[in-house]
Amino acid sequence: MAAMLLSAVAAGALPSRSADLGEARSLLARGQAAAVYAMLAPRITQEAGNPDFDYLLGMAAIDSGRPGEAVAAFERVLAVQPDQLQARAELGRAYIVMNEPEAARRELETVQRQPSVPPAVRRTLDRYVNALDTSLSGGGTRVSGQMSLSGGYDSNVNNSTSEPRILIPAFAALGYATLSPSAVAQEDGFAQAAGRLSIVHGLSVNQRLVADFTGSYRLNGEHDAYDQGLLGATIGFAHVTPDDGTFTLSGQAQAYFVGGKDYRNAFGALGQWTVQRGGYDLGLYAQYLKLSYPTNTPQDADRYALGVTLGRALDRAGQSYLFGSVYGGQEITGNPAFDNLSYSYAGARLGVEMKATPDLSIIPSVAVETDQYLAAEPLFLKTRDTFRTDLDVTVRYRFNPQLSLGVNVTYTNANSNIPLYDFERVATMLTLSRDF
Repeated sequence: MAAMLLSAVAAGALPSRSADLGEARSLLARGQAAAVYAMLAPRITQEAGNPDFDYLLGMAAIDSGRPGEAVAAFERVLAVQPDQLQARAELGRAYIVMNEPEAARRELETVQRQPSVPPAVRRTLDRYVNALDTSLSGGGTRVSGQMSLSGGYDSNVNNSTSEPRILIPAFAALGYATLSPSAVAQEDGFAQAAGRLSIVHGLSVNQRLVADFTGSYRLNGEHDAYDQGLLGATIGFAHVTPDDGTFTLSGQAQAYFVGGKDYRNAFGALGQWTVQRGGYDLGLYAQYLKLSYPTNTPQDADRYALGVTLGRALDRAGQSYLFGSVYGGQEITGNPAFDNLSYSYAGARLGVEMKATPDLSIIPSVAVETDQYLAAEPLFLKTRDTFRTDLDVTVRYRFNPQLSLGVNVTYTNANSNIPLYDFERVATMLTLSRDF
């Protein structure tokens, strides 16, 4: 801290070495701040207002983790000796510890302007004041992102049943119906490119603008009718508090393409709260999306979601991290005549990231979701319900902080009471990623 360098300032700016405080001064020089605080604190009532005593008490308080008491002690010094530069600089340091950058900048800038400050000390103070300016502006603008190339195999690119013939109750008298090839599971190899760009722009020490842009395109080897593309944007405002976490409100837009055609568009809003409590990373979120299907307007819907997220390091070294979430909501079509497409859903996910070595991570996870539809399917004469299970394992090796190679295997089982929506799927993928 720059204040420590102010010993080069004229000796008149330093506390006098009274004999009764000599031991305290000696202990501070040996780094025994807690012992000095224990020695001086009982004497506050009698000695407060003595600048020599208050200065040493302030130093002992800040170096033993009591910045609030240090502020009070240094302010008493300055009330008696307003030109005491070292006390003012230490007051600035105490404000930094208390996460009060505005007050810290004010005190350090006052010291910085004094002509008696040596050039080397002034340069150090300049760096601290500039750093505080950056903090007060929210940290400037930070840009990060990722680009990835993937290749793999999917046993069911169209998420369809493997049964070529099913019984449709509304036409049961005609016997089993033969499904078209597009309604039966199709396997294929694929290649995929994806990217993400995140921008955080500080407005102040506790307010920032956030933006996140994503895009991906997956190209199948043979079944190009199921090629998939995705473009998404989330833009919002975040408010950061020292004790109560971060509150974020964002607008969202997404376009989803299948077979090179516009399949679904989504617009909505997302509210999030994240905080650390007792070693846990906690989060709550609420989301609303307006879904529109250009080629199937009866499926247009309003989607609502509420969720809770949880994370926790399982060891002090941070080699294992447990994460999970629970969520639920509804997706409701705008036309009651199509309530067979409306449903309520609830789900959960649990996983752990484990570091086998500093560069090798293994990330298994399991997710489940149950969907309960609101009205009977006209052709199947019953209300659909589906229970979906996803088992996922990713192994990732990081060559350096920017470049990594990952292998992912996912198994999906959708168990539905209507056979048309009952399917299994296995997908494997190799991904090369570059962070920036």
